[in-house]
Amino acid sequence: MTLAPSTTDTLPDQTLWKLKVWAQRTWVARWDGETKAPQMEPLLIAFLEEAFGHAHAQPELQDKPTAQIAEAIMAGILHSETAPTDELQAALHKITS
Repeated sequence: MTLAPSTTDTLPDQTLWKLKVWAQRTWVARWDGETKAPQMEPLLIAFLEEAFGHAHAQPELQDKPTAQIAEAIMAGILHSETAPTDELQAALHKITS
């Protein structure tokens, strides 16, 4: 027996979902697996610059708030499961402080 899909669930925003997938795949491609905490910050800065450049070049993302774009990018990085989450969050905090 299978359950019918719920009609009350909201579908994810497809443009932000695509950005999240792009960020995840691109981050994995850039990650060398050997980066330690001190090198995380410059790597993350370079990647965020690339990711926001990519996002701003997408016409379908032009009307999206920066916070939603940033959330999709960071979700992609965190879901890539490459770098330790604590190190990523520490580097992000240092960048944004």
